[in-house]
Amino acid sequence: MVAANYDDAAPPAAARRGGGVVLALSSLGDPWGVQLTSQVRQDALCTGLSTLVLTDPRWYEHLLGAEADAALLTAIDLEQDGPRRVRSLSDRTRSGLVAFSAQMEPERFDVVSSSPVPAVHHAYARLRARHDRVHLLAPDLRSRPGGVLSMPRVAAFVDAVAVHDDAPAEQHMRLTPEGTRGTFEIALDWLNGPDRPSAVLCYTGYQAVALRLAAARAGVEVPEELEIIAIGDVPAEAELLGPISYYGVDDVFARLSGVVVDRAVERGDRPGRLHRFDWEYFPGTTTRDDETPRNPDDR
Repeated sequence: MVAANYDDAAPPAAARRGGGVVLALSSLGDPWGVQLTSQVRQDALCTGLSTLVLTDPRWYEHLLGAEADAALLTAIDLEQDGPRRVRSLSDRTRSGLVAFSAQMEPERFDVVSSSPVPAVHHAYARLRARHDRVHLLAPDLRSRPGGVLSMPRVAAFVDAVAVHDDAPAEQHMRLTPEGTRGTFEIALDWLNGPDRPSAVLCYTGYQAVALRLAAARAGVEVPEELEIIAIGDVPAEAELLGPISYYGVDDVFARLSGVVVDRAVERGDRPGRLHRFDWEYFPGTTTRDDETPRNPDDR
């Protein structure tokens, strides 16, 4: 009798660390996280590994108790003890770790370094050249350590406002509940109010999607009456009314998935590696740029 071979691609169980690929994400409703999870799941399955998504702050405790073949930790720079926890996990577990951080250097774990700060300054200057005032639409993160102003994208916006002598920055910011629905509702009230903006930077791609939908509901023409730039990639599936202009990393989901799945497949200890993801501008239909808007079929 010949034994069935269910999965030639799957590595022997003894060679695994166990636990598959773990993605520690900050939000379940963010289209960026959904797209990344879909890409990692697809790539991990090809190697016989499952994918587990964590969306609460207890990723550290989970990984202490259940080792993973690889774990991607995405909110390191936003947590007060984020870097210390990564180093502690590296010392105390055999999980292959990939830290998404603009602050850390690789040790026994990999680091994906991708800072949004230059992108925020470039985006602000791009819109400021055509508008007297540029606003920031951001989630209300006051409950997190350090508050809203400690977030790198918000801090960079405050700096950009100061560079252009447009202070006080607080008058240029509109905070929303986390999530697409809450952002949409706040944005709709904003666009229907007396202080309607004409140029907005959005803290994330999902906020840009919500603002674009709110503009359509309010009858505000984009980009003629309102220009929108997202700081962060906007998954094509979420762009219901056409491509949104954004600053982000080219092919970010495939590249990030490749880093974490490769880390899961590799066996044994090795020095950490640094992976630099540089940001660039991708014009869409939400800005009045002279550059040719990208074709969504190209993504």
